[in-house]
Amino acid sequence: MAKLRFLKISHFRGIKIFEQPFLDGITCIIGRGDSCKSTILDAIAYVFAPSWSIRLNDSDFYMCDTTSPIVIEGVVSDIPDELILKYNDHLRGIAEDNQLIDDMESEEAHNAMPALTVRLTIRKDLEPSWEVVSYNGVESSIIKATDRGKLNVFSVSEYTDRHFSLNKGNPLYSLYLQLNGNHIAEDENRVLDVVREAKNAFDANIGNKFEDVINKIKSVASELGITLNEMKAMLDHKDIAISENKVSIHEDGIPFRLKGKGSKRLLSLAIQLALTHPSGVILIDEIEQGLEPDRVQHLVNRLSKYTDKQIIITTHSSNVIVEIPCTALYVLRKGASHLQHVNEEMQGCIRKNPEAFFAKKIIVCEGATEIGFCRAINQFRIDSDKESAACKGIRFADGTGNGMTGYVTGFNSLLYPTALLCDSDCKDINDRKQQFKQIGIEVIDCNENNSIEQQVFKDAPWNAVKELMQIVINKIEEDGYKTAEEAETIIFDSTNAFLQNKMVRTKDWYENESFELRLALGLAAKSKEWYKRQDYGELMGKCILTHYSELANDSRLKSIIDMISSWIDK
Repeated sequence: MAKLRFLKISHFRGIKIFEQPFLDGITCIIGRGDSCKSTILDAIAYVFAPSWSIRLNDSDFYMCDTTSPIVIEGVVSDIPDELILKYNDHLRGIAEDNQLIDDMESEEAHNAMPALTVRLTIRKDLEPSWEVVSYNGVESSIIKATDRGKLNVFSVSEYTDRHFSLNKGNPLYSLYLQLNGNHIAEDENRVLDVVREAKNAFDANIGNKFEDVINKIKSVASELGITLNEMKAMLDHKDIAISENKVSIHEDGIPFRLKGKGSKRLLSLAIQLALTHPSGVILIDEIEQGLEPDRVQHLVNRLSKYTDKQIIITTHSSNVIVEIPCTALYVLRKGASHLQHVNEEMQGCIRKNPEAFFAKKIIVCEGATEIGFCRAINQFRIDSDKESAACKGIRFADGTGNGMTGYVTGFNSLLYPTALLCDSDCKDINDRKQQFKQIGIEVIDCNENNSIEQQVFKDAPWNAVKELMQIVINKIEEDGYKTAEEAETIIFDSTNAFLQNKMVRTKDWYENESFELRLALGLAAKSKEWYKRQDYGELMGKCILTHYSELANDSRLKSIIDMISSWIDK
């Protein structure tokens, strides 16, 4: 069965021009809701549609401009022998390096896979035309729906109910033909043959039941001068006009079309997997529809094992992309002419931050504290009647410490507008910041050698510092089942360890501000990980933002907050 090798789309819905090669196995396309993922799957389904018509209207043309036709071309390999013979003059080749060869007489075509290019054209009269085209000077040739059907390209969509009936053109009928060796004659109707046999048996049985009634009627009719020959009670043929489309799959006597969406999509997929053995193309739009997270993860995991088939899916679900190898993942951006391939170095990032891959823009945060801090800024914006990060399509991604360098460059290479929020206490990271800026990454960081905790305790108003201390006291109480007095002793000892001039513990030891005490508190907060959780990072940020108006205009902390908010607004 066929495999899609290349796809070209022009002037179709939101796509002006698009070209993309495809590989074996599973391909997962992700992107925002307006990126035209479904349009790509529809284009594939339409160009190989096993029917003579498709429903389109003026809004299916790019920018509703019907003066430029919709043109979709699909190049397929692994085509049935009968189609190779039929369209031999139109064959193209696919070399080992996946390049197309137009001249099949050339030396480079000797080991190439034979391929056909099917083109669908829709002009302003909305009449679709399908043809096999070549690029070797041979005139194009019409390809009939029956031949397109032999390529076995099927789609799991919203309209799966028809997949459960034995109607011509449906996957179930194609499987029926395949299992019978495609030797069923055009005028053969096995369902009708079964119905005829059933009618004969029914007529014989009911004729005996109504024999007395028939004899009585014949007797009275004879008196009236009506001559009757053989008279029987039988089924009328007009009431048993049953064809293949009347036969459908049932479970426990209930038509499967009445099942839930998830179950119907799974059975439709099962039919198509059976049909595309040993190879073929299956299209699944929004694979997660109707399925619980555990079922969709199991499904995607199993589909990724079918390396002999082509399965092209779209998704908006993080449960999906964590289950497939990132080498099968492609990002589609609105207006893009091709897909962006995710390289294998991003596998860890996908596991840690799957939601980020569905965003428009990304702030890679060094760790949990920074994510919490950004969440606090986001809430501050909402409270100030500014647009939230979600409205802007922005996601805060966890850089997991030193992993952030790979994440930020990876997202940037995938054309996500990317910012980095990080400390400045790691030389290796500091040395790379200029490189990040040169490739368009916005770097938002602390003063040199400072972590976010140190920067906060250095720049925060002293009233905010005392509130930050109370957050830590509460944390120690909750985490360690300590009393407030015991928690404060732990904080004092941790802070005193970083003071050159050791303090004597007093009740109001942190009431009086000093630069040395600020530095010691920042170092203690960093070393003891007082805020190394998203929720505590958010509490820290909320505390600072409560005192935002008191921050010095030239402080690095205020600059960090303003830079994050300004980047969100870009």
